[in-house]
Amino acid sequence: MRPADLTPAEIADQLARMYEADQGDSDDLPSIEERTALADYLGCHEEIRAEAWAVWSAELNPADWDATQYWLDVEFIEPCPEGHPV
Repeated sequence: MRPADLTPAEIADQLARMYEADQGDSDDLPSIEERTALADYLGCHEEIRAEAWAVWSAELNPADWDATQYWLDVEFIEPCPEGHPV
């Protein structure tokens, strides 16, 4: 998986899969490389992260928005390293 090749809907699907795995609700665990690549990409591309969040949040129960957005913004995403090409 190369994050730059994914649509926001495909990224949302990956985020949902990774979130479920982190919550212990799925055995479909992403590889460290897959997770890191997506987290780094979204950390450096805020507009793509916002688009993927819009797609993903539309599929979620509104009662879950705070927890999933916290996970995405604090637990999953790493800040874009300085000097990283955007």
